[in-house]
Amino acid sequence: MRQSTLGSFIRFLRKQNQMTQAQLADRVGVTDKAVSKWERDVSYPDIAIFPKLADIFGITVNDLLRECTDDGQPSRLLRVYEMSHDIRTPLHIILGCVDMAETYHADENMLLRYLESIRVSGEYLLRVLDRVLEAGGEDRKMLTAADFPANASELGEFLKKDLPLRSGLKRFYDFSGKRVLVAEDMELNREIAGEILKQTKARVEFAEDGEACLKMLEEKPAGYYDLILMDILMPKMDGLETTRRIRKLPDRTKAAIPIIAMTANVFEKDRNDAFAAGMDAFAEKPISTDKLFETMKKYLG
Repeated sequence: MRQSTLGSFIRFLRKQNQMTQAQLADRVGVTDKAVSKWERDVSYPDIAIFPKLADIFGITVNDLLRECTDDGQPSRLLRVYEMSHDIRTPLHIILGCVDMAETYHADENMLLRYLESIRVSGEYLLRVLDRVLEAGGEDRKMLTAADFPANASELGEFLKKDLPLRSGLKRFYDFSGKRVLVAEDMELNREIAGEILKQTKARVEFAEDGEACLKMLEEKPAGYYDLILMDILMPKMDGLETTRRIRKLPDRTKAAIPIIAMTANVFEKDRNDAFAAGMDAFAEKPISTDKLFETMKKYLG
């Protein structure tokens, strides 16, 4: 059974470079005590220090990471380091595209290109976070798995392709005359939901939390609202409890109103909890406009 040998490896490299613990600590920017703990395998260096250590010793970060194995399994540090690269790459792309979008905002084709790159990079980040959290089920995607970059090294090459730009005209759905109640506690999310739903021509009203949502539904006549888009995590009363209370309302028309969960919680347990509370459908955040409209269409006709 192999235990981590990072400490002895650092000690070997330090002595090979004829350095004292104090000298290494000074070059890395830590205390002598920290270096002593590393070499005794009492603690690991912070992952951010690995590149500096590798530079000091004339080796690669992977050389250090290979020493961080326990029981023959990849170490937590190795997974974190690999994941940090997968996260930083799309973040750099997103920030760079934002700068370029500001520069070329008057050029519609360039602007759409940068916006599409931001979208794809954002979706890639969601896939990375799914792996971090060991989320089950299908990967979030708007592109097929075969077309989507598998890792950060492929993301840059993927974005060089001529990505299919999405047209807002394809998202046209006519829900004229329908009233939708959106229960969402974050003001920015309410604004985004409002702009998205403008495309459907539905009349939209907002509740800042579950209590307000329940009160608005109770105070309006039956049939006033045709559908509720319900956030899960809200103050005062969350979406699950709000849904349970709606389903128990004495007015059967109000109690049967279609409720679509809108949440960033996408684990199987979250879905099961939503359905157990009485919700009819599930929409993941960030919202895929086309998917949301398709789901709404099932209940609004």
